[in-house]
Amino acid sequence: MSQLGTTDRSRTAIDNRPPPAAQTSLAELFTFNQETLRRITGLIQLSFGILNGVIALRFLLKLMAANPDNPFASFIYIITAPFLWIFSGLTRNPSFEGIVIEFHDLIAIGVYAMLGWVIIRVIWLLFAHVR
Repeated sequence: MSQLGTTDRSRTAIDNRPPPAAQTSLAELFTFNQETLRRITGLIQLSFGILNGVIALRFLLKLMAANPDNPFASFIYIITAPFLWIFSGLTRNPSFEGIVIEFHDLIAIGVYAMLGWVIIRVIWLLFAHVR
């Protein structure tokens, strides 16, 4: 025979109830810890760093008069084209015997670096926990 006292019965009744719903405010929902923000901003820095590196590689390939029929050069030109279309025609591109100086590539590198910095600052301002 099982002898349950009143305290044992109340414990059993409490254990079978679902836990109370957690009350989460909107501010708590969109506040990230420092480690999460560092990882997010690191990912953004990496993305913009890779983009700027590929655009710089394109600039160097054009400066060295690389063969556009080469698969690697063609790949770089195709990959960077969507990111540079807004800057094309912004400046003249002086050329001499196949060597092309695309100044809009350099402008794009500066703009994308600044855009990445601004995005990171906005994320920290919006989501960092204020102490």
